[in-house]
Amino acid sequence: MYDFIGIFEDLQDGTARAELIHPDESMGVGVAPAPVKRVAGRPGGLAAATASAPADRTADAAAAPGVRRVLVVDDNVDAAQTVAMLLEVLGHETAVEYDPLQALASARDGSFDAFVLDIGLPGMDGHELARQIRTLPGAAGALFIALTGYGQQQDRDASRAAGFHYHFVKPANVDALAQALAGGVPG
Repeated sequence: MYDFIGIFEDLQDGTARAELIHPDESMGVGVAPAPVKRVAGRPGGLAAATASAPADRTADAAAAPGVRRVLVVDDNVDAAQTVAMLLEVLGHETAVEYDPLQALASARDGSFDAFVLDIGLPGMDGHELARQIRTLPGAAGALFIALTGYGQQQDRDASRAAGFHYHFVKPANVDALAQALAGGVPG
């Protein structure tokens, strides 16, 4: 199981690396850097993978039913970019929005397999955003994941009622998030 540590940037060459940590009781705690490179012209200077993640992580991503196009929505710019970079390290394509109305427009204009939405968004919460996105023809069959700071049972129930397939509390377990994306919409 890997846990996400963070994104560390080297401003001299424009690269960044996402660090995943794998606790191995026989060897102590090992940190596995997964380099990523900034992509010019992407909103918010998002990054895309330029090198593989740790070997077993790469195999997991390759075994996934396919690369998912994921729209990440969070009003916290750092959180949104970090999640997007992590998903790209895991082999997925991402787009990021920080405003729910912009996210709705992107969902209407784009083609996404999955939506990772914060719940505590200004103006329109993530539950209402998910409800509205789910009405769009292009969102039929898409996977909805709540990634939020709200973790009480009533929060999980509200996410389920809004049509989310998964509800993760920040910081999310990387393996659980990767498995949710790989598994798609539960049957």
